[in-house]
This record gives sequence, structure tokens and C-alpha cells, in this order.
Amino acid sequence: MTVLDRRAFVAVGGAGLLASCMNAAAPLPASGAPLRIPPLLLGDNRLMRITVCLRPFRPQGPRLEAESFGEKLVVHNYGHGGSGWSLSWGCAEEARNLALASGQRRFAVIGAGVIGLTTALRLIETGAEVTIYAAEFPAETRSARATGVWSPSSRIGFADAVDASFAERWEGWARKAHSVHQSMIGLVGDPVEYLPGYDLADPERTPGVPAAHQWLHLGRRLRGLTPGFRRLDASEHSFTGRNASSGQAMTFNVASYADRLARLFMLRGGKMVRRSLPDRASVLALDEPVVANCMGYGAKQIWNDASLIPVRGQINWFVPQAEARYALYYHQAYAVSRRDGVVVQFLGDNDDWGYGVENEVPDRAELQRAQAALAPVFE
Repeated sequence: MTVLDRRAFVAVGGAGLLASCMNAAAPLPASGAPLRIPPLLLGDNRLMRITVCLRPFRPQGPRLEAESFGEKLVVHNYGHGGSGWSLSWGCAEEARNLALASGQRRFAVIGAGVIGLTTALRLIETGAEVTIYAAEFPAETRSARATGVWSPSSRIGFADAVDASFAERWEGWARKAHSVHQSMIGLVGDPVEYLPGYDLADPERTPGVPAAHQWLHLGRRLRGLTPGFRRLDASEHSFTGRNASSGQAMTFNVASYADRLARLFMLRGGKMVRRSLPDRASVLALDEPVVANCMGYGAKQIWNDASLIPVRGQINWFVPQAEARYALYYHQAYAVSRRDGVVVQFLGDNDDWGYGVENEVPDRAELQRAQAALAPVFE
């Protein structure tokens, strides 16, 4: 899933999201006056809902490997932190190869989030028989509660826990996934599109708060994949008294994207069965000889993965604004005006925000912190 991390938007030197955005600030009006940015309307009278998801973080990075249980083969594909949407297609391809190496042609996929859907699609594209089993269908999953931006390095691992080959492996996933995302630009429903993005800061920046954990950030490895942001002159924007950088941010319209994946899977003959699988025995009792485990944070209990740690992320959803389609970061808060709503997230001082928090109850105080952080921009 892709709930954004703070560093993904504010990192310097091309790391994180800034390294992954198009260099295309909006043109100036003919008069030479600053570009006027329509304000985002983030009052309580426009709040649609608050959702919370638990990003499935593993210090050593995502688990992508095959494990045998007697005659049953389980291919694990989970633990992507905040990078699930961004890395999905690259990881799905690796999971598919592990499954096909069994020589079997019937597969079960557990989980209907973005990792499950993309893995199922990569399998069914080979002509195999594939069934998705899930207690929650796509619109109900944690993947549906994501910020929906290209953030392939978000909560992907700890620098002191990944192995020596991880960075190269991650880069392969990211580049393969990026290529697929690009192919979806311009499709019906706009599952993927670019939005103008603005990174704002006060002229007098306060020192950042160091994180307690060694979060791994690999965005520099993708330099050149897409151009970065550029610093705007004061005459080019209307965020008076603030420094601004701008570019084009690749954005996922999660509702239409997930719907497209589900439809493609069904059109190719896939089956989706609503079924609760409460324990490992129920998974291993499925008829299919190979199971792709794409359960996300749910894998912690079923597969006894003690390394899986929740990272709480709350999204505050406001009524869509067709006239104000852009992304904005300021004062530890991030907003993306997507087609399915304006999503707003408080990001905290650093990537430690939400780490180890398993509570999925919406927090009104966190909503108010995000609103208060962004309000000065539009005064």
C-alpha cells in the first residue's frame, strides 16, 4: 500500500518522491503575475470520512520467497511497508516466476489488495487457472485506504537489516512497476496520472527531528527515471512568504485503479471467492497446489511472522475538487486532490510516525493537526 511517508516528499537531493516527479511547473499567465493556485477546501463541512490502514513493514524488506508445506507450495509476497502500490507489478512478476517454477497450472491467491490483484493478473496472463480468496474484496481492503502516490522507497526496510543485494533487487521491482504504471496513463478512468505538486517551506527552516530507526531510502537509485522538482522563483507562485518547489507527481486514483485490476482479472477468466481464512490450516486446505500469500499485515498472525510490524497511517477524505487538482506538502502535512477525493495526511516529524501502532480507530485530533498545518497556506 502507498500511504505516504514524510521523507518521500521532503527529502533533498532527489531522494524519495522528489526524485520521481516530472520537471514541469505550470506556465505563468501572460501578465507575468504569480500563478494563482485554487485553495483546497479542508473544513469539517467537506469531510467525507476518515480511514486508517496498517502498513505491513518488515525491517529486512518485503518477503518474496517460496516455502513448502508437504505437497503444497506457498509463495510469499507481503511486507511492502508504504510501497505496495508503487512496487506491486515488479514484485508480482517475481512472485509469478516462483509459482510457475513449481510446474503447476492451478494457483490460489490469498488477498485482494493491490499485491494480490497484480500477482493474480501476472499468473492468469500465462493461461493458468487462478482463484483469489479474500475476506475483503478490493474496495474493502487496506490498499483502498492509500494516499495513492509513487513512493517506491516508503517504509521499505531498515538500512541495518536488509541484505547486501536488497537495493539492486528493489531497483528492479521499482523500474518494472514504473513501466506498467506509465502504460496506464490516459486510460479510461485515469487510473494513473500526473498532478502538479508543490513542496512548501518557510524561509527560516527549523531543524528536523532525527528518526530513532535507520529507515532505508533508495530513491537516488532511480535518478533519471523521471526528472525532479525545481525551485520556483517568488514571481512564479502565489504562496506568499514561502519557498516553493514544484513538479509533476505521479498519482494513483486508487478507486478506478483497483476496479480496473479486478475487471481485467475477471475478464481473463479469474475467479474471486469471498472466504475468511482464519489460520494456516485453512489456507493449506485449499484445493490449489500452489498458494500465493499476499495477505499484507494479515500474514503476521497466519504465518507467525514476528518480524512484521504495523505502521499506522490515517487518511482524511474530503469532497473532490475538480478545480484544484494538485498535491501539496507543508508543515508535516500532505494533501493530494485526486479524482476520488482530496486526501490529507499528517506525516509527523519523521518516518517513525505511526511505527508499531496497531490501532486502526480514526483519530479526530490527528485530522485537526493536518488541517491546522495546511490552513496558513490558504489564508
